[in-house]
Amino acid sequence: MRARIDAITGRLSMYRWATITLSVVLATGVALAFLDAIGPDPYGILGIIGVVIVATIGANEVAARLARVVPHRESAVITGLIISCIVQPSLDTAALIAAAGAGIIASLSKYLLVWRGRHVLNPAATGVFVAGFVGYFLGQGVGFWWIATGAMLPIVALGALVLLDRSRRLDVGLVFIVITVVLISARLLTTGSTPWGAPATVFTLFPVVFLAGFMLSEPLTLPPRRWQQWLAAAVAGLVFSVPFSFGPLYTSPELALIAGNLVAFAVSRRTAVSLRLRESTALSPHAVEHRFDLTRPLRFEAGQYLELHVPHRADIRGLRRVFSIASPPSAAQGEHPHLAVAMRTPDKGSSFKAALASLEPGTRIAVTQIAGDFVLPRDPSVPLLLVAGGIGMTPFASQLAELAARGERRDIVVLVVPSYPGEVLFVETIAAAGAKLEIVSAEQLTVDALRTLVPDLAERRAFVSGAPAVVSAATAALRAAGARRVRTDYFVGY
Repeated sequence: MRARIDAITGRLSMYRWATITLSVVLATGVALAFLDAIGPDPYGILGIIGVVIVATIGANEVAARLARVVPHRESAVITGLIISCIVQPSLDTAALIAAAGAGIIASLSKYLLVWRGRHVLNPAATGVFVAGFVGYFLGQGVGFWWIATGAMLPIVALGALVLLDRSRRLDVGLVFIVITVVLISARLLTTGSTPWGAPATVFTLFPVVFLAGFMLSEPLTLPPRRWQQWLAAAVAGLVFSVPFSFGPLYTSPELALIAGNLVAFAVSRRTAVSLRLRESTALSPHAVEHRFDLTRPLRFEAGQYLELHVPHRADIRGLRRVFSIASPPSAAQGEHPHLAVAMRTPDKGSSFKAALASLEPGTRIAVTQIAGDFVLPRDPSVPLLLVAGGIGMTPFASQLAELAARGERRDIVVLVVPSYPGEVLFVETIAAAGAKLEIVSAEQLTVDALRTLVPDLAERRAFVSGAPAVVSAATAALRAAGARRVRTDYFVGY
């Protein structure tokens, strides 16, 4: 089931899924408004969508040109669609101006509220919060959150589930939802609500699910490690659940999200990174490694991934793609820092891979995020089993190369499932780390075969990386064979 879901969702980028799901949510809202199933005026919703999208995209185009960067238009569209779900649906001139102002502020925040090239706060939340702050003195409200109704909850929940599952952040969204529902329900119980009625009220009258799925999961403002993401989600949930009012500042979803963003920034001050292509080398007839020089030393942990932004005429998968870092963290330090990524070279690959393959040495591209928790335990005494499906060897290459660079020897078995007959990537790296290499076919991923190849499997910490089908099959076989702890890294979209 996991492999089938990933095979479907992996065909599109996260940005495209966000655009699609938000569009479906808004279309559903318009339809329900025409049917009088929800209160807002349907023409008001349509008017707000048009005004906000134009304002958001227009401001983004101007700001990008002033900053001399290529505008990421789909990101601007997503921001506009989110704001359209938040501001008051109305054809009133003042409401339209306020909504347009929120869109403009949101786009400008991506270029003004930045730390070393990375924006700090969620743009949509920032736009609505600042516009609402100004509107307080002008007598014009902005944050309406009309999306939070019982009739809209099913489609909002479905869209949130798609995005959280695709981004592997379902647990982060649940942290926020659980904290918010528990705290607000407890408050409602003191006012006479029933034990079942209180949480139902939270889900149907508060934008808990929308905030968790469509805004909290925004990748550029989340910290890289999972515990940091949980902390940011928990803080956002607490701020959302505690009522207060002090002039123009009061409990609101947008303020809660901004509070979570500030915590994320405090625990992880990530910076934007620019790469300069050094060379591209074939690892096999079906895989290539791209090596880049870094404009400044970079810190990351072996096993983490990065998101590359390559401006080009993009297909449905978009301008950005995620790849595991194949080089060790130590290579990204020193006088000549560099890093590498490896990827498949299919005959009919995406426009992104074609654009990346056509880059001339010296061309600069941007890294929009570095994150991930697919890292080895710090305790060197823990025996490890690394299972790689084809190109899934890349995060292990980074980890093994780092161990070799530090002169650290561990008890490691590397089990490779080649995507093509005889293809085993990074063989030299495996040997340099002193790891034991075993090669099996996908058909040999059985309980009996695993127990034969790795007799002490139950004592080892297992890590599995690669295409969804291989990861799902290997994980199931490992657990059936007695593996107690298995961590996975799905290569979605390959």
